[in-house]
Amino acid sequence: MKEYLLGNAAIARGILEAGAGVVTSYPGTPASEIVESLAPVSKEYNLHIEWSVNEKVALEVAIGASWTGVRSATIMKHVGLNVAADPFMTLAYTGVKGGLVVISSDDPFCHSSQNEQDSRRYAQFACIPCLDPADPQEAKDMTVYAFKLSEELELPVLLRPTTRVSHARADVDVGKCKTKKSPTSQEFVKNPARWVALPAHARQRHSVLLDKQNAIKTALKNAPWNQHLLVLKGDTGVIASGISGLYAEEAIERLESDVSILRIGTFPPPDDLCAEFIKHVSKVLIIEELEPVLEEYVERAAREHNPELEILGKNTGGIL
Repeated sequence: MKEYLLGNAAIARGILEAGAGVVTSYPGTPASEIVESLAPVSKEYNLHIEWSVNEKVALEVAIGASWTGVRSATIMKHVGLNVAADPFMTLAYTGVKGGLVVISSDDPFCHSSQNEQDSRRYAQFACIPCLDPADPQEAKDMTVYAFKLSEELELPVLLRPTTRVSHARADVDVGKCKTKKSPTSQEFVKNPARWVALPAHARQRHSVLLDKQNAIKTALKNAPWNQHLLVLKGDTGVIASGISGLYAEEAIERLESDVSILRIGTFPPPDDLCAEFIKHVSKVLIIEELEPVLEEYVERAAREHNPELEILGKNTGGIL
């Protein structure tokens, strides 16, 4: 079944399809409509939903729910992740029990914000996976997937929609929403060595986090947004992430250019797919919103797989 949904409403639909039990947020464009879409149906789906006093508190409430085994999501705009950075960084060490998705909506071009930030940097900093949707359909599907991935890795997962994804409208294939069971069966199991972030515990948990990095790469390697997107033709290529990939595809089609393209939907990117691509081309253009996160990855990969590759991006001045 298809529904015509705003990108943020599609994310809300994904939260319902995943069977989340707790959703917290602090309002801020371009993220506000997610909670506004969920609030009218919260009783129907046994969903605890709240506007928190700030983003830090919102994340901490979601963490508490996750540690009892309840799937939870916390929603904010990019500058809100600055406010929530303290528990966010420590959460990567302690990990989660019920799936926990942090939705941080970035605002390229400052449509409604005091600055531009790339939330992928926070995922990079915290050593956790990040999903970068290109359209409302991917936003919904990635939300559902993020809860599963979070529980598989026992880590929070960052979803990073940008303004033109959050506020786009499109036909979205939707699934069945799940009604969360009563939370009375959930409980918090005390384990100070894991949940209490004292220095002695944190050192051990940091090692656990580092040991999970290969598992993160393996899981994202099989993510559907990094498969069947590789088109090899010509010796010039484009690697793009998020909605930038759709812009690139449209431009290549209109110009009828003999250009290879690889769209990426995850951070970290898939090693094998990127290696195959950069071996095939002699010049590559990196297109992404805000920071050169993907470009830096390609630069490192090229040193191993194609040292002569010419890379055009923000670091080289090829793109502003």
